[in-house]
Amino acid sequence: MAKGSRDSNLDRHKITDGAKLAAMSSSFNEGKHIELEVFPAERAMLYKLQVLNDEIKELHRYLGSEVGDGAKGDAGNTGPQGPQGPQGPAGNNGSNGSNGSTGARGPAGSAGARGADAGVYDDRGTEKVFIPFTDFKGDAYDAQYTPRGATMTNTRGALLAVWPGIDGKRVTHVIVHTSANISRSVTPFRLAPGTFTALLSTAGNSNTNLQPTRWTCTVGESYGILIAPGATNVFIQGATLTLG
Repeated sequence: MAKGSRDSNLDRHKITDGAKLAAMSSSFNEGKHIELEVFPAERAMLYKLQVLNDEIKELHRYLGSEVGDGAKGDAGNTGPQGPQGPQGPAGNNGSNGSNGSTGARGPAGSAGARGADAGVYDDRGTEKVFIPFTDFKGDAYDAQYTPRGATMTNTRGALLAVWPGIDGKRVTHVIVHTSANISRSVTPFRLAPGTFTALLSTAGNSNTNLQPTRWTCTVGESYGILIAPGATNVFIQGATLTLG
């Protein structure tokens, strides 16, 4: 159904000037028209305009959600299923083939060698684990990461890495690799729920094969490494743990 004709004379006094329209829009956004509420006649017109606005919005909602665009009506219900066609004739039975003879059993293979633990490197009989610099996180201050390693954003900050261990292994030595030697900066420790036990009497040097108190992997414990570089231009490049 088409819309009714509209009186074109209604557009005779329509404001088309962009500057005027912008000023009118600004006054509307500032709620200037609400100031007319103090006058009884204007108050009535404001009320009527508000009611008309609500009715137009309801028409939009109704036409959009309940009537639709009228392009196509809803599909009708599915009709009943037609009767099943007759079954085709059965095919001829195939003949049974004879069973083949059982093949001979092959010989048992030799036992395979035990694979290395994940992440463990064998250095001529000495097992080692490497902890990358990305595992070192900022302690109290943020850490930054580049292909050269991890650095601190504050000279008073420290970096911390935690290794959960491998069943049946223990850590005997630790080296923290840095772009420059840092004295008395490395603190290895045993971390258990609610406890922190240092494994060196004093902090050790970086780039040095430290021999702290040996730690045996135990479920619920971890091996921690804390390093305080004392500068923002020294790169932490990872740590190597020797297993015993």
